[in-house]
Amino acid sequence: MKEKQLIIRGLTPKIKHAIGMLRWIAVGCTVCCLPLTSEAIDPPSVSGYTAIQQQSIRGVVKDETGVPISGVTIGIKGTQTQTSTDAGGIFSLQGVTADAILVFSYVGMETQEITVGNQINLDVVLTPTAIGLEEAVAIGYGTVQRRELTGSVTHVTPKDFNKGVTQDATDLLRGRVAGLTITQSSGDITSEQTLRIRGTTSLTGSSEPFVVIDGVPGMSLNAVAPQDIESISVMKDASAAAIYGSRSGSGVILITTKKGTAGRTTIDYNTYIAKDYVSNKPDVLSAQEWRDYTSAHDMNTEGLDLGANTEWFGELLRAGTSHNHDLSLAGGTQSSNYRASLSYLDRQGVVIGNDMQRINARMNFSQKALEDRLTIGVTGAMTQRDYSPSFNNFDLAYNMLPVYPVYQSDGSWFDLLETGLGNPVRNITYNRQLHKNSLYYLNARADLQLLDGLTFGISGLKERETDDFGLYYHSETGSGRDQQGYAKRDNWTRDKKLLETTLSYNGSFDDHELTLLAGYSYEENKYQSSGAQNRQFATDLFGYNNLGAGENLLNGDVWSTANMYKLISSFGRVNYSFLGRYIVTATLRRDGSSKFGPNNKWGTFPSVSAAWRIIDEPFMGGASFLSDLKLRAGYGVSGNQEGIDPYLSLQLYGISGQYFDSGNWYAAYQINQNANPDLRWEQTETYNIALEFATKGNRVSGTLEWYNKKTNDLLFTYDVPVPPYLYSNMLANVGSMSNKGVELTLSGDIIRKDELNWTLGLNLARNRNILTSLSNDLFSTSSIKYNNLTVRGSGNQTTHILEEGREVGTFFGWRNLGLDAEGKFIMDDMIDGKEGLTNDDWTYIGTAQPDFTYGISSALSYKNFDLSFFLRGVYGHDIINVTRMRYATTLWLPGTNVLRDALTNGLTDNPRYSSYYVEKGSFLRLDNATLAYNFNIHNFWGINRLRMYVSGQNLFVVTNYTGLDPETSMEGLNPGIEASDYYPKARTFSLGVNLSF
Repeated sequence: MKEKQLIIRGLTPKIKHAIGMLRWIAVGCTVCCLPLTSEAIDPPSVSGYTAIQQQSIRGVVKDETGVPISGVTIGIKGTQTQTSTDAGGIFSLQGVTADAILVFSYVGMETQEITVGNQINLDVVLTPTAIGLEEAVAIGYGTVQRRELTGSVTHVTPKDFNKGVTQDATDLLRGRVAGLTITQSSGDITSEQTLRIRGTTSLTGSSEPFVVIDGVPGMSLNAVAPQDIESISVMKDASAAAIYGSRSGSGVILITTKKGTAGRTTIDYNTYIAKDYVSNKPDVLSAQEWRDYTSAHDMNTEGLDLGANTEWFGELLRAGTSHNHDLSLAGGTQSSNYRASLSYLDRQGVVIGNDMQRINARMNFSQKALEDRLTIGVTGAMTQRDYSPSFNNFDLAYNMLPVYPVYQSDGSWFDLLETGLGNPVRNITYNRQLHKNSLYYLNARADLQLLDGLTFGISGLKERETDDFGLYYHSETGSGRDQQGYAKRDNWTRDKKLLETTLSYNGSFDDHELTLLAGYSYEENKYQSSGAQNRQFATDLFGYNNLGAGENLLNGDVWSTANMYKLISSFGRVNYSFLGRYIVTATLRRDGSSKFGPNNKWGTFPSVSAAWRIIDEPFMGGASFLSDLKLRAGYGVSGNQEGIDPYLSLQLYGISGQYFDSGNWYAAYQINQNANPDLRWEQTETYNIALEFATKGNRVSGTLEWYNKKTNDLLFTYDVPVPPYLYSNMLANVGSMSNKGVELTLSGDIIRKDELNWTLGLNLARNRNILTSLSNDLFSTSSIKYNNLTVRGSGNQTTHILEEGREVGTFFGWRNLGLDAEGKFIMDDMIDGKEGLTNDDWTYIGTAQPDFTYGISSALSYKNFDLSFFLRGVYGHDIINVTRMRYATTLWLPGTNVLRDALTNGLTDNPRYSSYYVEKGSFLRLDNATLAYNFNIHNFWGINRLRMYVSGQNLFVVTNYTGLDPETSMEGLNPGIEASDYYPKARTFSLGVNLSF
């Protein structure tokens, strides 16, 4: 029977409440036949003439094995009321009516709806979706459900992020993605890390992946704090990355930041304090060992032993203290959401003078209008970094004798004036360098639903990054003594404007689903810089803040420059699905770049990929042990214009000497760059095929993938004849390079019980890099040798070679067969009776490229405790141990210190670069281990979540390498060298707290 309502206007609230009470009593007696007890006549709420009984609901949410799930969102359907489960899976909701429908949702689990009825306590069991198949994955200019992915995209969420001290997204991902290698080449906390997706792809350009943050292309990883990141998608093949055209040849990293949630306001505070300790110090002679050896071998030490017992590396190194604070506020309604965050990081390196302070602020807001057809979003972000790179002075610390003091007896500094020597502690204390870097950007976007399924979007970005650098070498230090003080200031500004428009359609009919995307992009980048330097200062008090006080300004000591480039693009994508199991994706992008020559301003980058969801085929009905099985394949072409400066296709003039005219001297100019109207982007073709699977209940899941990636039109600088050219070299597109490999990812639940859960993960990648071509009909070279190593007593030496059929990073030098009975080198060609070695005896003696990389992750939870660790390994690469070559010999005693290895290795020969100093660098590193406790707390002082943890990073390394660290720089064309001034990595321990209100 439909209920009638009586509306009486003009009544006071008390009269209305009394009438409502009478009506509720009547309903209770005549309809429900309830006794008129005091409990019955005290309903939680009465509204008008309709009384709706409300109650408090409590419950627990578990998975199908009985393990409680924290962070499950519980909402009342059709309202904005929401809550979430605590660490024990427990939740509570107030004021719930009997006809309310509760919606339980959690990433990776099937959403469940429950009608409350007369239930007060609920036991809810959520079942997993097949490896999170409904999870949205960012793919560039949109998202797609994981089940519909056709390209090679690895989606990483916070539960898989690396823990502990993290400076940017790179730290979150290291070792977690098969095929993505991240190399920390130095312990300097300000140094950039090297990222490679499926190998090196360029010789002159950048091999770094292209970064996109919240849909904004070409961003810096420093533009977002790790605590603000919701997920990261790594696009590894051209079929996925080609939507970004001429900038995606080295892969793409898509970062999605956190947003507010409708109906739920949260305040999160995260903090940690950390201590860094040097993981491995150089093993040099102590003062007593130096005295014992020089005495036993009757060495003349007159005037050398000053009676000190100094550990020079101990004086340079310290225990660095770091702390981080992150505060965020987020919330929203059905039509809007917002999130604002502020984070502060203060970090000290393990070498004195190596420091960084960073502030990140971010705000995003989204509002719907026009009956939810219009969505407007605004994101503003700011990053400020003040950082001092290291004056590590390690070469000086190797050379300084341990019997020299840091200070004289009168308290003044001890120092030496010999070339290449000096007090390294004094140098670091007195010399200064500081970067003040600021990055600001504002991005606004509007999406208007024109028709059902048809949406027009427009976005605009304004970004500015500035850097102010100051450097001062004190007049009493080795670097500034000869110049009587040296100061430098350098400033640059980079501006970016971006406008993008898109038109998208999403529709379905019968068994067909279709998504279309078309877009246009206009991007303008401007750069300008200026600087000056001076020397010969009467006082060191000014540092680099008063360049005019210097008395020796030379020609070329003041400079400024500017450049700009534009990129105009149109792009499109089609996603088609039939029956949900036959899926095809095709993309096309056309880019026009002002960086390239007039004959090649525009490039087209197509891709196509397909997936077959075998698990959904009728004939798979008997395979009940599987929950997912998918085969996918793709082909695509992407480009690379990153790392190439503007104007390289043009004929340019530069200063070349001076000329005299009318009583004055003027700078003379001549051509210093040839025009190349054919200059264009590097082009990468990728083929790949993969099989994805998951067993029932997702106990085991994994992916096996093969790829073949070939880069053509490699950019390289070639020597050319003069004439016909006007300058002796030019940049041209000539060579080609191949990267082939296999990747395997596995994850399995070893234990699933009520209070105990253990998951193991493995990723393994094998990549084979080959330089297939260096020449064509116009430009040719047989090989390129790199002289980048100064060997003590032997001058400048070649270490690497670029040659067709070889890997980038191939070591080139003399082959050594060991030492003879007298401690002399046995070189390979000496066996043939040669009297000496020449450059013709050089050969291939190793490679910096590994055979494979791997990562092993473990996550164990028991009641409120969770323990996780991550192991990362690299196998099969070689390293040039320059420190051993320079300091593992007694020939330099007693004048300078040496490694302790020099006393036992038996070497009496003059050190020279050869395979004797090329070592195997394979290693297994415990990158991270974290133990945490999740407190059973709910709305105590407004606290909804409390988690405390201890974490350790770089806890140990298993390796046969005798140097400081088997992980060396992979940047450039001469990777795999541990230099003698190598900054050792830190071992980090941190204590942290996560709070949610």
